[in-house]
Amino acid sequence: MLYPMMMDLKGKSALIIGGGAIAERKATGLIEAGAAVTIISPSVTPGLQALINGEKCFWSEKYFENDYAAGFFLIIAATNNQLVNQEVKRAAADNQLVLLIDDPNSSDFQIPAILRRGKLTITVSTDGASPKLAKRIKKQLAETYDERYKNYVDFLQQKRIFILKNVQDSELKNKLLEQITSDEFLHETDRNIAFRKLYETYCKET
Repeated sequence: MLYPMMMDLKGKSALIIGGGAIAERKATGLIEAGAAVTIISPSVTPGLQALINGEKCFWSEKYFENDYAAGFFLIIAATNNQLVNQEVKRAAADNQLVLLIDDPNSSDFQIPAILRRGKLTITVSTDGASPKLAKRIKKQLAETYDERYKNYVDFLQQKRIFILKNVQDSELKNKLLEQITSDEFLHETDRNIAFRKLYETYCKET
């Protein structure tokens, strides 16, 4: 069983071996997370080429050799050649995290299906058993947790900071924090006005 966690990759070095569609998807996600990405492949997709041209990542236009893995925090073997991917695993040191796209059971980590709504991140994993199922569940979740949640989570963060700073009574604090996570606030057209009314009502009660 894998241990789920959120990892800060800002400034961390990441190596991707392969230049196909899977490598492009992984590179895009790592770049968005702030990682310093290097691609090793004799050729790359147009999407990867655009990232390279935009100086979002570095491209080493060559085939993988064992000593190329040295020094990277995270390594993804994403070629269509199982022998090359296994060679990448053998070349990595014990303190390097390696993902083999075609062999999740031999990998140190897996990348789940990811749904983002601003600060809200929902991930789905089947421990590598069925990535297709994970994607289908992600699609179902996307219908429930739609684009409204992006601004809603920002609202929750702002009001949580306000409540923790201005409300001393622990019971009242918990009531306010619980109430703003209700469906009523999710569907509100003006959440700030609704919160002010709620806050004033609760303060009068105390």
